[in-house]
Amino acid sequence: MRPYQVFGPYQDFNRFIPLIIKGCLKNKRFECSDGSQFRDFIYVEDFVNYLYLLSNKKNINGEVFNIGFGKPIKIKKIINLIKKKIKMGTPQFGKIKLRKEENLVTYPDISKLKRCTKIKPKTDFLKGLKKTIKFYRENKI
Repeated sequence: MRPYQVFGPYQDFNRFIPLIIKGCLKNKRFECSDGSQFRDFIYVEDFVNYLYLLSNKKNINGEVFNIGFGKPIKIKKIINLIKKKIKMGTPQFGKIKLRKEENLVTYPDISKLKRCTKIKPKTDFLKGLKKTIKFYRENKI
């Protein structure tokens, strides 16, 4: 199983979404890239659901499954969504340079996953983001 960007409550602060949430909740100025990259994010409950379904499937030994939402979102849009929902924080776009070898667009083809499990993720990005922000806000990060 090949997971893409899994996010949600309890995630370490060295990961993108919790890092941005923390910066905004603490009303800080924080450095970030120009945000031109596109990434795919899947909410943790959906990821676990896929793991469970696939672990109970017969005849898939040796198969590779991309696990993600299957729809890329621009990083700058995510940062701005978090800032808008929290109503604090000041992202400093362009202060972190992109790596030379960094892919600007990274997202999975989940057609095989859909065919095998007959489901798609239940939690869209905005709903998952709201749950994640609520968790960090309530737990006074």
